[in-house]
Amino acid sequence: MDTMEFKVQRQMFCSGETVLDTSVEQSVEKDFVLPDYCADIFRILKCIVDARVLSQTINGSKLTFELGVTARVLYCTETDSKVNCIVQKMSYTRSVDLTDSCTDPSVSITPRCDYVNCRVISPRRLDIRGAVTSHIKVVCEKKQSIVTDASGCNIQLRKQLLTYPSKRLTADKRVTVIEELELAGEKPPVSQMIRSDCFIEPAEQKIIAGKLVTKGDAHITMLYSCVDTSGEDTLETMKFTIPFSQIIDVDGIDESFEASVRISASSCEIMPVTDSQTSLECELVMLVSCEAVKYETTEVVTDAYSTCYECEIKTLSGNVDSAAVKYEQTQIVSTEAKNTDDPVYCVYDSYASADNTSVIFDEQNNSFVVSGNVRFSVLAKNESGNPVFIESQEPFEHSISLPEQFKGLSGCKCEPLVSVRNCEYRLTGENGIQLSAELVITAEMTASAAGQLLADLTVKTDSPKVRDESCAIKLCYCSEHDDIWEIAKKYSTCVSAIMEENELTDESAAQHGLLLIPLMN
Repeated sequence: MDTMEFKVQRQMFCSGETVLDTSVEQSVEKDFVLPDYCADIFRILKCIVDARVLSQTINGSKLTFELGVTARVLYCTETDSKVNCIVQKMSYTRSVDLTDSCTDPSVSITPRCDYVNCRVISPRRLDIRGAVTSHIKVVCEKKQSIVTDASGCNIQLRKQLLTYPSKRLTADKRVTVIEELELAGEKPPVSQMIRSDCFIEPAEQKIIAGKLVTKGDAHITMLYSCVDTSGEDTLETMKFTIPFSQIIDVDGIDESFEASVRISASSCEIMPVTDSQTSLECELVMLVSCEAVKYETTEVVTDAYSTCYECEIKTLSGNVDSAAVKYEQTQIVSTEAKNTDDPVYCVYDSYASADNTSVIFDEQNNSFVVSGNVRFSVLAKNESGNPVFIESQEPFEHSISLPEQFKGLSGCKCEPLVSVRNCEYRLTGENGIQLSAELVITAEMTASAAGQLLADLTVKTDSPKVRDESCAIKLCYCSEHDDIWEIAKKYSTCVSAIMEENELTDESAAQHGLLLIPLMN
């Protein structure tokens, strides 16, 4: 009997534990009078509500975030067909309780406008009512130990090679970029800004000691009102690209970590420069979130028993996620929009957004299916010379194949993000507008470790196993696919003894009817 002192070796690992996954609704209410410099309202074209996260902090077990809501009302006066825009900005501070204090939190807040109603009370007064829902997900670091080895008391171990996250770091940074832009030579000067939008395209990342350098391009689109060379009121669009490079301080990060960066535009303000016909100033505020994970590979214990004593094992609570596999692909979604009242003469602006995004796993095809809706918006002029706002939506579906290394594993997960890079239009001959949006679909896929892992292992030396002293060997009939480990565990013997006695070369008992089971003293 092995009387060596029983020893257990453990290894710490960390994982991301979702401590909050909820939605918070914020009502939007604004009753206001137009400033003196604004023309009277005769006809509203559209009220557009855009919601962005301005800031977010976690203090103890409370998440607090500031939500910025911008309402843009496009309207016409009674005397002309000029598109006017009145902008109202609102901010709301919301707090959400977490289940417990959070270590190295990763926070994702995605606001979406549910609905908006705009009512004209008088030519100088408007009443806006709506709602914005923010989907909030908070992932915190959870540290646990895994049993990697044990010795003494005739302990028998079943092991497997496992790649696990040994360290996880997070960092957030609010970045403000101010850039001077120039209108193209043929573009008329800006009278009023109607709309601005920003698509952020991350580029290369570089890790140096304690810092993460991330680069990218901010693609800016703006729509503004102006007076053309003939003296007619019209609308023009311009597109700009602003490259950026930022250094994020991440204590403890080095080249052994795998980093992912999420960048969102908090605000994008474009203003004409005073005393200039062609110069503009763009103030872009971005929220940068970084998560870095260090992975290690080692043998871990998935099952154990002693041939001499009763054992107690404690399995791991939660999953050990594999290294993430990143995915990025584009997809074109098209639809046709029509203005039923009057044929469209020209299009001023078109844009699109993706909403109601969800993901399911298709077991038959071993793939994740990402689906949702693309909402198209068009600001155009009809043949009567009046501006019109046309909307249409189109469902989309995108399939992401499960990585080869994840096939057969449990707990496969996919975290998709769908954004719109650009939206193009083409007038058709049937009073329609053909719209095409280029979707950028990114995702991170992970899988959980197969089989059980041991968080703790105890040998009860005060509970020795009862031995049958009447025999030294037993016969066991094995069916196909029986596992030698399970047989050895049942008879409190060791795998090597069974394999040696039966001249087996592997631990599969397939095609072996009777096995000789040597019993250990």
